[in-house]
Formats: sequence, C-alpha cells, structure tokens
Amino acid sequence: MTGGTADTAVEPVLPRVVGDEEERLTGAELRRLTARVRAHNLPAQAGRVAMDVGEVVISLAIVALYLWGFGAPLRELLESDATRFGLGPGLVQALVLGLATLAGTVLALRLGPAGLPAAGVRWWVPTPADRTGLASPSVVRSVLIGVGAGLVVGGVPAAFVGVSVPGILADAGLGATLGLLVVAGTGVLQVTGAASGPLPGRVLNILLAAVPLAGLALALWAPEWTAWAAPWPLPVLLTVLGGAALALWATRLERLRAGELRARASAAMQASVALLSLDSGGMSRALGGGPTALRVLPWLPGTARGPAGALLAADATLLARSPSALAGLVALAATGAFVVQVPVLAGGIGLWAVLVGAGYAGAIAGAVGPRSAGENPRLDSLVPLGARTTRAVRTVWPVLAAAVVLLAAALAVGGGQWLVTGALATVALGAAAVRTAYRGPVPWDVPMIATPAGALPTGLVLHQMKGLDLAVLGTLPLAWAVVSGSAGPAVIGLQAVFSLGAVLWAAHVKRSA
Repeated sequence: MTGGTADTAVEPVLPRVVGDEEERLTGAELRRLTARVRAHNLPAQAGRVAMDVGEVVISLAIVALYLWGFGAPLRELLESDATRFGLGPGLVQALVLGLATLAGTVLALRLGPAGLPAAGVRWWVPTPADRTGLASPSVVRSVLIGVGAGLVVGGVPAAFVGVSVPGILADAGLGATLGLLVVAGTGVLQVTGAASGPLPGRVLNILLAAVPLAGLALALWAPEWTAWAAPWPLPVLLTVLGGAALALWATRLERLRAGELRARASAAMQASVALLSLDSGGMSRALGGGPTALRVLPWLPGTARGPAGALLAADATLLARSPSALAGLVALAATGAFVVQVPVLAGGIGLWAVLVGAGYAGAIAGAVGPRSAGENPRLDSLVPLGARTTRAVRTVWPVLAAAVVLLAAALAVGGGQWLVTGALATVALGAAAVRTAYRGPVPWDVPMIATPAGALPTGLVLHQMKGLDLAVLGTLPLAWAVVSGSAGPAVIGLQAVFSLGAVLWAAHVKRSA
C-alpha cells in the first residue's frame, strides 16, 4: 500500500483444457492397454495355454466317448411297442432343439450377448472411448458360444437316435445356425432397446408353454416320427438370416447405453457366482427378471377373510402376477405327460420318479409366495400368524400346482387306480416346495469330506437336498401304489399320514438361541 492506494493484484488466467482427438484412446486401444498392464502384473506361465487347450480337448473326447456309449441304450429306451402312443426318436430331436433354442434365447436376453465385465463398466464406460471397440470382444465370444452350443444341441441327439454321419453333420449345422440366429437376433434387440421392453419376455413365456404342448400333441397324434436329418437349404437360409442380423448388430454397438451395460454386468456376475456355488436360488434370481402383470384378477384381494385368507390371497396375487411361473407350470404339466410316453417311464418305479420330479418342480413353480418370504424373512413377521402356521398355510398353492402336473401325467398314462393316492401325495410335494423356499443360505461352515475326486462340500449337498428329501420320503406310499398297480385303503391312509407329517416337517421352525 503506497500513498493510501491499494495495488490491485492481477489473477493469472489459466489456459482452457481442450481434449485432443488424435490422442484420445479408442475402445480397442483401451482394452489392449489394460491387457498389457494385466499381463505385466501377472506374467504368463510357460506352456499354460497349451495345457489348457489339451485339457479341453481331452475333456471333450471323454464326453464324446460317453455319449457314443450311451447311444444304444437310449435307442432301446425309446422303443415304442410297450405303450399306447409311443415316442418317436424324431420327436425327441425336435423337442430338444426347440427347448434348447428357447433356453438360449432366455439366457441371451437376460445376460445380454454384448456387454462388459463389471470392472470394464466401472472404468471404461465413463471414458469417451467408443462402445464398439469396448464391446466387440463380447460379440465374438457370444457368437462362438451360440454356434458351439448349437452344434452340440443339434448333433448329439442325432447321434443318440442313430442318424448317419452326414445326417449328424446336417443336424449339427442346423443347431449352429439356430445358435447364430438367436445370438445375433437378441443382439439386435439389445442395441435397439427392445430387449428391455416387456414384449420379448411375454413372447418367451408363450413359447415356454407352447413348445412342450406342441411336443405332447405330436406324441399323442403323430408318435412314430422317425429320426430325421435337416435338409441343407434350411441351415443355409438360417445362416443368411443370422449373418444379416449379425451385421446389423455389429454396426450399431455404439448405441449401447451405460445403464443397460451396468444391468447386464450385474446379472452376469450374479449368475456366474450362483453357478460356481451351485446356488439354484441365486441363479433363478439372476435370470428371473421377466415381466410381471400389473393388474391380474383385481377381485382376488377382496376374497381375503382373516389373516390366513389374506396370506392366501397375497400368494395367489403374486403367483397370478408371475407369467413366467404360470408358463413354467403349463410346460411342466405338458412335459410330464410327454415323458410318460417312454415305455420304461410309463409304469413302475420309472413312473414314480417322473411323478415326483415333475410334481416337485410344479410345486416349486407355484411357490412364488414362499420363495419371496424365504428371501425376505421380514415378510412373515408382518402377518399376525405364528411362524409354523404361516408356513403351513403357504403350502396351499404349491399343492394345487403339483396337483395340476400329476393330473396331466395321470391322464396321459391312465393311472386311475392310484389317482387318490397321487392327490394325497401332492400335499407332501407342496410341503417339500415350502421347505425348499425356506432353506436359507448355504452353510459353508460345515466341514468338507475328502473323496478321491476332491473335497466334497457337505454343507452345499445338505442345502440342495432340503426339500427334495421330503418329496422322496413323503411319496413312498405313492411309489408302492404305482409299482403294485393298485392302492387299497391301507395305502391311501398311509399316504395321508405321510402327507400330514410332511406338512408338519416343512412348517417346523428352528428356534434361535
């Protein structure tokens, strides 16, 4: 300060930061740079790639030999002279191919054929790098997986039923082109944003119920469908369609949105963790992002009378709002009626295995409410009922779902003599589904058992057996009735006792210390 005046300080002006387009990393360059850093931090071991390739080749060779050895017994199993309708090998080929195509479409829609890993979504997506360069490896990987799975799905059933080598190659080519078309078509839906809408999920639910129903109709009215080989023009046509879809998909990868990439990465991570830990519940949660019906049976909540009625109405509403569960129930009923056309599964212990397996799966499909309560235990605390009473009441809808499946199988095989016993056995199957829904997380703290094949996770095995053990034990009187071909009053009474015990077992709640 001089002479009463203040010197005004001049603030320096910083230059404006401007990005240089020539120095900006593309998506491919960013991936390569990340790979170089990872390779520097984790140096590759000599011969590791050759060892991995050798293990894959040896594993595939062993699987091929096993499949070749099982082909003759399977062809004998499909002989149709012991049943009314029979089951042709060509029908088995078509049904396997249709269900596998449907399953592949569901996986591609839910996990996304084009995407990034969780780390890539966090570090790469916020950068200005192009989405095409970032997501192109996932496109190549998804196409290879789809084509490879199609080769197996198309060629293995043909080899099982005794198709000639050119026919096996033609069927494998049909499966590969279907895999290409499924992956590329789903990719087009993904980049256009249609995959996030409700329409693809609704179409898949319809197909999930329609494909087994179509197989059952063919088994009843056109059973003697001999083994077939796909005509070569069909794979060529599918290849052209798949190639066009692939080109359209690859040219529009830049349209992938960050939110969709995050959702796909999260679903893929959940599915991979569930697969590695053999967690069926986690897998269903990761892949169960289908659409829900907003308004179904609006009069249903008004039927609630008392706490138990409110609980039943809530579970019924939740089941009615789950189109995938209803479609799965229809598919299981049709599949059960379809499978009993095989001679060895049309009677005796084989029929009992089909009834228990299909009925238990149907009960699980109908146990939407118990599954929600098992995932969120606070839901049961909101109901003014005891824990045991709540679980006992929740068995109603799984029992009815199991009854639908068993009735379809009984009508297909003509099992009127054990129908009363089967109706009582559905109570045990519904209780088993409730026990499965409330089994909780996997107890990983249980000691493992050493076996020649490696360590056996005892806690995981016991966790997976919860519910299935009750389904098997609770239907032993039904097994006696099916094997003997008749069910007297003693067997019916014994099945009633077993079913009541199953409900009490499923409703049991451990008291915490």
